[in-house]
Amino acid sequence: MGNELDLAGAEEMADPAVSARRLRDLGRCPRYARFDPPFHIVSGYDDVCDVLRDPATFLSGHGQGPNFTPPVGLVSDPPMHTFFRELVQPWFQPRAIAAREPRLRAIAEALLDRVLAQPVWDVHDDLAFPLPVTVICEIFGIPTDDIDQFKRWSDASVAALSSQHPQSYAADVMAMQAYVGQRLQALRGAADDGLLLWQVANCRRDGAWLPIDEAVGLVLQLFVAGNETTTSLITNLVWRFLSEDGLWPALVAGEIDLDRAINESLRFDPPLLGLFRTTSRTVTIGEVTVPAGTKIMTHYGAANRDATAFAEPDRFDPYRQGRKVLSFGLGIHVCLGMELARLEARVTLDCLRRRFPRLHKVDDGERIGPFLFWGRRHLPVAAGDAP
Repeated sequence: MGNELDLAGAEEMADPAVSARRLRDLGRCPRYARFDPPFHIVSGYDDVCDVLRDPATFLSGHGQGPNFTPPVGLVSDPPMHTFFRELVQPWFQPRAIAAREPRLRAIAEALLDRVLAQPVWDVHDDLAFPLPVTVICEIFGIPTDDIDQFKRWSDASVAALSSQHPQSYAADVMAMQAYVGQRLQALRGAADDGLLLWQVANCRRDGAWLPIDEAVGLVLQLFVAGNETTTSLITNLVWRFLSEDGLWPALVAGEIDLDRAINESLRFDPPLLGLFRTTSRTVTIGEVTVPAGTKIMTHYGAANRDATAFAEPDRFDPYRQGRKVLSFGLGIHVCLGMELARLEARVTLDCLRRRFPRLHKVDDGERIGPFLFWGRRHLPVAAGDAP
């Protein structure tokens, strides 16, 4: 019993690598019955790639979490998905993202200025959370006055995605929906301010205004995705580099390439452990037949530790080169904000290593709650030499 897969169990929540190891012994597509409704899991690198590259068989429109939900915004299938992707894509193109680097650096420096004199501060609360939330607010044109409220709403949305009882988070989710809906209504028909919220508010489909509930759904998806994964990417990387002997000094000295460090962090500690698809027809994976209308989890964390794709997959190696990590997905649903997330992490870590060369962790902090996600909700650090 002690070796049974339990994605929300204490041992696997403390270390998702345990899930990856157990999945290796369960075949290519085991059924997971600890969640209602039960779902299947693919965890091999090639199997995950095959699922993600076949959107006609493995649908997103029934929700990318384990619960069945109606299609909304980017969490949908073509042609709805194509329409929304084309609507927002320009704001996340590489050139548009690269142009934000000076502003990202200014935000990171300002955040670090605030903690410079503090003997102990929190990487999550003081840096990794406020930076991406500020950036996505600026992309949309949403005021950053209530940044803590936005974070609470965002956390509730993330928790609801993988919860057995998503209604527990309904109050915060509805409050965020109401806030965004009011701002969209206020912008409808107003002069173009060049920002993304105006673009969504004034979007038309087949000659008619986009329904407000669809516009709200799209904004919430981008807002949550635009901060949650980057926050965990930054905290995971700092936590790992401060936990492994010699890695932080090597990063500070420039001996480790930042992009390689980020890539290995995404492989070894993916902020999102996986997403879900729903079968449009009966499929056979390995020796398992999966009926139509069944949820399948594509387990990024396990696929990133597949020994057929990565040498010594259970070793954290920031010098590693090789196969593409799957933490941002593949195919038509590949993460829209992956270049922004990488740039935010690169700029933040560059500023952090320069300003705090002797940084060390006070303790391991606290894990975020949902089983589908992997990151630190708190990560206390100190600036001087470790005791």
